Amino acid sequence: MNNIKRLRKLNDLTQKQLAEKLSRTQPYINQWEREERKPNVEDLIKMSEIFDVSIDEILGTVPLFSNAETYSTDSEQVLRPILGVVKAGYDLYCEENIEGYKPVDKKKAAGAECFWLRVSGNSMNSVGIFDGALVLVKKVPVENRQIGVVRVNGDEATIKQIIFNEDTVVLQPRSTDPTIEPLILKKEDFDNNYAEIIGKVVDVSFDPNDMLK
Repeated sequence: MNNIKRLRKLNDLTQKQLAEKLSRTQPYINQWEREERKPNVEDLIKMSEIFDVSIDEILGTVPLFSNAETYSTDSEQVLRPILGVVKAGYDLYCEENIEGYKPVDKKKAAGAECFWLRVSGNSMNSVGIFDGALVLVKKVPVENRQIGVVRVNGDEATIKQIIFNEDTVVLQPRSTDPTIEPLILKKEDFDNNYAEIIGKVVDVSFDPNDMLK
């Protein structure tokens, strides 16, 4: 699958504008994006220069959002997707899951795939992770008592402090609401794909004005 449409939108270009840059017509661009026609080598080279990415990324032969530092014109930042859901079996980066894109410092983005995830609920509000906030999730191992994102039984991912015990894994809320209880999983739940640790929360972003509403 090619990524021409995604890269075009990331660069704030219409099909007509991209066509003009490539000395092509808009129907050509539309056919490329619908995968009804393939761009030739010359077109690919030009697009790689326009989008500042490799040809492999245009063709979709490298993973999306794989830390290639090509998603922003700002030399200190890269763009990463904002996801509304993370569910089992979902293509995380399919269009219906992506709310938009948000910059990340290159140093924070380096070394592993990462994405923003919108928080739903107040199970972690006592540590500053509020309902509606964005957390930056990095696909790296989560150590004992760190905060991570866990997908359980095919449902949307949950953000919790992860506590590893001898036979269990406790998903511990850190909330001002005492009615929110921890979820206790067995180690084998992760072996049989009932549960999956997706990654570690490495940053939190929210608008403080939202707290006044």
